[in-house]
Amino acid sequence: MNGFLFTVVTWLVQATVKGSAAIVLIAAAYVVIGRRVPARWWYALWLVVVLRLVVPIAPSSPWSLFNLVPMRPGLRLQLRGAAGQMLFDSAPGGLPFIGVPWWIASWRWLALVWLAGFTVMLLRVFFATIRMQSLVLRALESGGATPVAWRLVEEGRRQLGIRREVTVVESPLIDAPALHGVLNPTLLLPEGMCDAFAPEELRHVILHELGHLRRHDVAMNWLLTAVRTIHWFNPLAWLAMARVEEERELACDELTLSSLAPHERPGYGRTILKILEHFRSAAPVPARVGILNQKERMRRRLMRISGQPRRSPLMLPLLAVLSAMLLMALTDAPAHPAVATFDPTAVRTLDRFDRPIDVDLKDASLRQLLDTVSAKSGVPITLSPCRPPSAAQNARFTLHARRTPARALLTQALLPYGIVPEPAADAVSVTASPPCLFRHRTP
Repeated sequence: MNGFLFTVVTWLVQATVKGSAAIVLIAAAYVVIGRRVPARWWYALWLVVVLRLVVPIAPSSPWSLFNLVPMRPGLRLQLRGAAGQMLFDSAPGGLPFIGVPWWIASWRWLALVWLAGFTVMLLRVFFATIRMQSLVLRALESGGATPVAWRLVEEGRRQLGIRREVTVVESPLIDAPALHGVLNPTLLLPEGMCDAFAPEELRHVILHELGHLRRHDVAMNWLLTAVRTIHWFNPLAWLAMARVEEERELACDELTLSSLAPHERPGYGRTILKILEHFRSAAPVPARVGILNQKERMRRRLMRISGQPRRSPLMLPLLAVLSAMLLMALTDAPAHPAVATFDPTAVRTLDRFDRPIDVDLKDASLRQLLDTVSAKSGVPITLSPCRPPSAAQNARFTLHARRTPARALLTQALLPYGIVPEPAADAVSVTASPPCLFRHRTP
C-alpha cells in the first residue's frame, strides 16, 4: 500500500507541475489571440491541455517547453525527469551529491492531504450522480414530452446527422433544459417549457442540446470531473476546467448557429435571453450538460452570438502557432543522463534507513563499513553486480557519527568514490556507475 501511495504522489506532483505549466502557456496565448480562432478550436486546445494533468509522462522532444528549465537539480527533477527520479550529479563546488525530489521526503503528508480532499470530492460526485439519476428515473415515470418536442428532436437529429435514439421528458423535477446520459441520452425539459416557448424557440434549445450529443460532451464532462476530483487542490486546473466548459458552450452555440438560416440567427440570442429569464443554472453533475452556465459566461456568450461571424485571415497562421505551443507544452525534455528511478517498493526500506545511528570506525574497509551500518540500522546492505571501483575497495574509512541518519552517513562516505546506496524492496544495494542505475558525472 505504501508503494502504491508513493507512486500516486510522485505521479501527481509531476502531473501538477507539468500540467500547470501547459495551462499557463495556453492561457497566455488566449489573452494574446482571443477570439480570432473559433471556439471549437479553443475547446480542443484546452481539452488537450487538460490531458497533460492526467498524462504526466509524454514523448520527449528537443522543442519541449521544459528544455528551458534552469539547470538546478530540484527543478530538473520536477520538470525534466519522470515521477520518482533521483539525480546523481556534481555540485557547482565539485562535490558529488544525490538530488532527491522534495515529495519523496514528505510524500506521506502529501498523500494524506490529497487523499482527504479526493475522498470529499469523490463523495460529492457520487451522491450528486445518484441524486440526478434518481431524478431522471422519476421524471421518466411521471410523464413524457409533447408531440412538438418529439418532432423537433427527430428533425434536429436528421439535421445534425445523429443516429442515436434520444428520449425526451418534460417534468416538474427538471430545473433547466439539459442533456443527460452517455449510453442512453435523455433530453430533459422543465414542465411547461413546451407551452411557454414558441416552436422556433424550442427548436433552438433542442438543437443546442443535440449539439452536445453530437460532440460527445457528456462523456467529456466525465473526464473533466475526474480531472477536477484528482486535482482539487490546483487552482490552475480549476481555471482550465472553467475554460473548457465555456468554450464547450460557445462551440455548441457555433454549431447551432451554423444549423440555422441567416435570418434565424438573431432569434437564437433572444431564445438564450428568454431561458435566462425563466430558468436558473443547475448544480454541476458529470452526466449532464445544459444550455445555461454562470451569468458572467452567459453575458460573453450573448455578445459572441450577437456579433457577426467573421473569419480572420490570420486564423491558419494562428492555429499553426497554437499547434507549435501545444507541442512544446505536451512533450517532455529528453531525460537527464544521470537519473535513476526510485522504486516505490523501497519506501519502507528508505524509512528504516533514515533512522539515526551512532558509528565509530577507524581504518575500516568498505565491507566493514557496510556491515557496521547494516547492523546499526537493521537494514541489509548488499553490493550490486557492478563491482565498486578499485579506489573504493582499497579505501580505508574512519567515521565518528552521533545520531546521524544511516542513509546520509553512508552516502557521504561513498559518494567520493562514485558509488551510492540505492534503497530496494527489502535491502539497500550499493551500486556504482553504469551499467548500474546511477551514472556519475564529474565536473
